[in-house]
Amino acid sequence: MTPPPDDLDDTGLTLTAEPDAPGTLGLRLAGSLDHESADALVRAVARHLETPPAPRLLRLECTGLTTCDALGLAALLMPGRRARAADCLLRLENRPARLEKLLAVTGTHGYLVGQEPRPA
Repeated sequence: MTPPPDDLDDTGLTLTAEPDAPGTLGLRLAGSLDHESADALVRAVARHLETPPAPRLLRLECTGLTTCDALGLAALLMPGRRARAADCLLRLENRPARLEKLLAVTGTHGYLVGQEPRPA
């Protein structure tokens, strides 16, 4: 049974933990990752990362992400830093085209995804 989505302070963004392989923390994002939801996302992901057992892979499923502004991008970078500090890999999966473009334009694609974007 899938747990209910995290309450992100009625920001328009939900974060839902998904069953995953041992050692993997799977989280599904849905809605707008922006100035209203960025801090709440950072806090929620930190809570998940601190819950034992410590994951070796943090998988953020982005299919349901409708928008991501500059503060939303910063909110994705923070869990990336925390994950690396805990010797955990971060993987952004199923990124919408707008997020993919934002990652490429800002030069954060390699940091958050682990590889450079494919040429269009």
